[in-house]
Amino acid sequence: MRTPLEVTEAVLGRWRDDPAGCMAAYVHPDVIYTLNVSPDALLLGGETHGRDAVTAKMLGIRDQFDYLVYKPRVFSIRGDTVRTRIEFVYLHKRSGELLSGRMRSVFTVRDGLIVRVDEFVDAAMIESFMRLFAQN
Repeated sequence: MRTPLEVTEAVLGRWRDDPAGCMAAYVHPDVIYTLNVSPDALLLGGETHGRDAVTAKMLGIRDQFDYLVYKPRVFSIRGDTVRTRIEFVYLHKRSGELLSGRMRSVFTVRDGLIVRVDEFVDAAMIESFMRLFAQN
């Protein structure tokens, strides 16, 4: 069976080029995903349950943004939990504006599948960016 580190690294390595494939291969059907951003500002914000719902929201974000930089780094592993930091630069397709920053992700892996992901970003920055370009 794959270790939590192997599963997390596989997902992070494949996410940029094959998001749907990595979700199907490494994510539990009953996964819980949280992002500390208001769902009113960003489709993926709040808490989402189930691989199909999470995949749909993640692919919806990919419809809005091109990934220019996506650099994940594992910070720590403790039991079934893997903590990462991801540096990103995204191009907002509709406006042509760049959104950049870092986020922290906490992956919980059981029996070789991701069962929970909690992500933390600069919520105020993301919400402001999305509100700014929702008006255009």
